[in-house]
Amino acid sequence: MNSFNERQLVALAQESLPYDTRFFQQLITPYMPKLKGYCVKVLSNQSDAEDAVQETIIKALTNLKGFKWLVSFKVWLFKIAHHECINKIRDRRWDIIHSDDDYLDSLEAKLPEEDLSTLISTMLENLSFVDRNIMLLRYRTGLEFQEIADICEMKLSAVKMRHKRILEFLTGANRH
Repeated sequence: MNSFNERQLVALAQESLPYDTRFFQQLITPYMPKLKGYCVKVLSNQSDAEDAVQETIIKALTNLKGFKWLVSFKVWLFKIAHHECINKIRDRRWDIIHSDDDYLDSLEAKLPEEDLSTLISTMLENLSFVDRNIMLLRYRTGLEFQEIADICEMKLSAVKMRHKRILEFLTGANRH
């Protein structure tokens, strides 16, 4: 197939849907690894992540005709995934009940044998959903601060400030 830029692919996919999905598949394929990785990290559950990715693709496919270039296609796609992850968390919230004392004890018991990436993952788990999401979008998917602000529906300054505070928290926590 020919090599098209994102704008051309969106236009071709919009024209060919719903009967021909080849351009849509070509459009989303480059984003799939990061989309899957993002959902797995946010949800910490492979099955839920696969469901969220599938729902994201379905929603992107069904809403592509109405897509406007207010943000890039990539940001639009990750915004859909962001909302799907939030929905998954809401659906299972009643299922997740942690006792803070038990959690801290288990964390302390695990720390000596942890490697750096696991330690960072553990530290990220202690962040709020919004803060963890900012870090994952920034470092897992490589998005710019403005793109993260668009996805999270926050002001750019708020995203940058939260990012700065998270880094201060993580580096401060690492010194103890």
